[in-house]
This record gives sequence, C-alpha cells and structure tokens, in this order.
Amino acid sequence: MDHTKMPMNEVLTPDEKLVADFIKTRTKKVLDDIQRLSKEQNADISEWAESFAYLARTYGRDSDETFKWFKYYFREGMIPANVALPLVVQVYLDSSVDGGFVNTFAKAFKQEPEDVRNQRIEDMKQELAEYIDSDGNLTVYRGSFERPFGREDDASRVIEKGFAFSLDREVAKNYAICWFPETAKIYEVKAPLSDVAWYSNYDEEKTVILLPQNKGGQWTVASEEVVPSSEYGSDSEKAVAVQAYASTFKRK
Repeated sequence: MDHTKMPMNEVLTPDEKLVADFIKTRTKKVLDDIQRLSKEQNADISEWAESFAYLARTYGRDSDETFKWFKYYFREGMIPANVALPLVVQVYLDSSVDGGFVNTFAKAFKQEPEDVRNQRIEDMKQELAEYIDSDGNLTVYRGSFERPFGREDDASRVIEKGFAFSLDREVAKNYAICWFPETAKIYEVKAPLSDVAWYSNYDEEKTVILLPQNKGGQWTVASEEVVPSSEYGSDSEKAVAVQAYASTFKRK
C-alpha cells in the first residue's frame, strides 16, 4: 500500500476528488513522518501522538479516515507494542471510528507490554485512590438507553460490549437520558485495574476506557438502576434533543 494513498475504495466524483487532493497535499508530510516512525519502530508515543492528532484535525472529528490509517499500520505490525494502545485510544477520542474499532482496540490492549501496564496500574493507585474500593477495584459508571423518544429503533451498546465508562455517575446518567428514551439505565461497574486501558480524572466526563467483557474484560456489574422518566428534563429540552438527534444521526 502506497503510504500517501488514502485508504478508501470509493469512486470519487470530481468535487470529492478536489477535496481528496487537498487532504492528500495537506497530509503528505505527516504521512511521511508516520512512515519514518514505522520504519524506525520509534517507541516515543509523543511523536506518534502528534502525527495522528494532525491527521485527526485534517480529516475532521466526523471522519474515520484517521482510524483507517491506524488500522493499516497496526495490521502491518508497524506500530510498536507500547505505542499501539494509547494511540488507538487517542484516535477514538479525537475522531470517528468504524465497526472494527473494538477488535483493534482489544488486540492492542492484549499486546501491550506488561511493564507498561503495571506502571499504569501503579499510577492509578495514586491518582484514582478515591474511586478504588477495599477490594482494589475501580468503581465506574455507564449509561445506556433503548428506543430514543420512545419511537426510534435504536439503543446503546449492550453492557458486556461496553468500553467507555465514567468515574462520575452524573455523566453516565446524562448520557442515558439525553435522548429521552423509552428506557434509561445506569450501570455501576467494579473493574480490576488490569482492565483499564486509559483514564482521565481531569476532563468533564472523567472518562475511563475498559477492555469489554466480551473481549476478555474481567469487570463485573455491581448494580443496575432504571432512571425514571420524571428525571429526563423539560419539554423544551426534549424538543432540542429531537433536533440534535436528527442532526447527529442524519435522520429526518
């Protein structure tokens, strides 16, 4: 695969080709940098992170092209094992991903060197001490929904396939009720620190990324709570949510 060729198979219209040529020109240097990092098997995560962050800014938050580039280099064994996991999580946080994300993420997780994971665990014991119970498990939360607005045939990922959680119960609740669904739930999860791929105690969402149960994660659901519809919000907030849902998922 030519490392300056966009990883897509679609036939482009003339207008789309102009956009693709612009992106190709803009990204040529950074793709050359990634190719160099690959050949060197450079293990400096900061250099990889800078390059893929640039790609994400170029393609935009709604594009999965950055993730396609990651998959290509990762599949070819060109990304060092200590770099792959934090890098794929960064790509997930910075851009859109396709249906292959979970398998790619799980593979990167399982290939991470033991010493790197052990260091992350030690860091968590210090930085997340207030969220760790007496058994040494991290307490996190995940919101889920079924049938937005009581009519859309849609639902969040089933819990055993979940990977994005929060240290903050309110964040999980807000996600569960954001589309005024027929059913909204909050799961409280107990996770061994060895299941944690990434965490942030500083952003608003207090995000924690776990290895999904169906990919080998050992975390368990401690409780499951249904959120009453009386806590969803006002009619005016619902009207805004309907418009946002239609815009986000391109539904009329």
